[in-house]
Amino acid sequence: MTNPNAPENSDTFLCRIGTIFLLSPEKKEFDEYANDLKGALQDDPRVQWVKQPRLNTDFCSHLAVYPNSENSNSNAVMHGSDALRAVQLDRPLLFKIVVPIKNQPKHHHADDIPTDTYWIAWDGVVVMVLWRHEATSIPQSGGQIVMQVLEQACEAIGLGAFNQACSPACTNVFMHSDLIVRQLEDANDCKVESVDRTTVNITAPVSDEPEGVLFDLFYTFGRTSLIFARQKNLGRRIIDLEAEAWGRASHLLSHYSAHVEASAAPIRKRIKMRWGNRGWRREVRSLSAQTWVCMTGIEVMMRRWSELKNDFSDEVSEGSSMPIFEMDYSDEVKVIESIDLSRLESVSNQVESRLDNRLISFATAGGAISGAITGALVTLLGG
Repeated sequence: MTNPNAPENSDTFLCRIGTIFLLSPEKKEFDEYANDLKGALQDDPRVQWVKQPRLNTDFCSHLAVYPNSENSNSNAVMHGSDALRAVQLDRPLLFKIVVPIKNQPKHHHADDIPTDTYWIAWDGVVVMVLWRHEATSIPQSGGQIVMQVLEQACEAIGLGAFNQACSPACTNVFMHSDLIVRQLEDANDCKVESVDRTTVNITAPVSDEPEGVLFDLFYTFGRTSLIFARQKNLGRRIIDLEAEAWGRASHLLSHYSAHVEASAAPIRKRIKMRWGNRGWRREVRSLSAQTWVCMTGIEVMMRRWSELKNDFSDEVSEGSSMPIFEMDYSDEVKVIESIDLSRLESVSNQVESRLDNRLISFATAGGAISGAITGALVTLLGG
């Protein structure tokens, strides 16, 4: 399909990068995943062809990834029992789809779907979608159809597909940067040339076919995108865990506050309030323990997240590719780096120490009473 306002340079493409995790309920051979996916895609009439890579299974991996907390219960988030098994292939499947514009989903109701033809690369984590860019503006709805195609292919072979957007509330399949790719005769590799807000201008070597351009883009930015996806997934779970920890700490404080208020109330009201708050010490101890579980999980994950952050920083520095990820990266990193567990530790420690002091007081009083009774019995028996 052509656009009457198309620029003269027909070798211009638009590429979008996203994260779609290939999920498997059980471990299989990596070649089996690739074979099954190829078969499922070939059975889809929208798919024109599929190119299956020759895998080096030493570099393929199974990954533990976390779903959005909205799709899990509180205890599963706390213990990490909702973790999913994802599959990452060392090389991507390449395929081409043709879908009538009227059959493609719109993003935020934007009626600007640019084409019926897309070239796609997917390694089980990173997805890149490419199409000929013939418009003067950036279409919001371009490429969104890829999620539907991959979901249906995965479902057909008993697997799943989880799209990790920029945030749990976002419905965009991709990152917010758009790569405008221009082929140059003297280009040896893909490079970031300039940035205009969310538009990143890329130069690439000349390829005979669009899949060649996509292949070059994937091997230039694919590894960085993989580390980005893993860091974001872990970072999001850290944020969720902190929210769970504070939720439990707030509940803990509300119980303790109710006890303190009851202690200061008149005798009749005090009895009623304490009856209503009965069993609070047991609940407080349970909540305190859960808060510590959350904090321990945060500390363990923070170490791994910091390693991924360093790997990501090295990759974007080497390839000067930070503009591709900036909008989806920096704000979340600031949130995670600002997490301070000392206040949570202080809350738990203070409540626990007051409970322990009360038990010590009871034990001391009990010991004194026991001693007095023993002394009296000795006196009586001796007399």
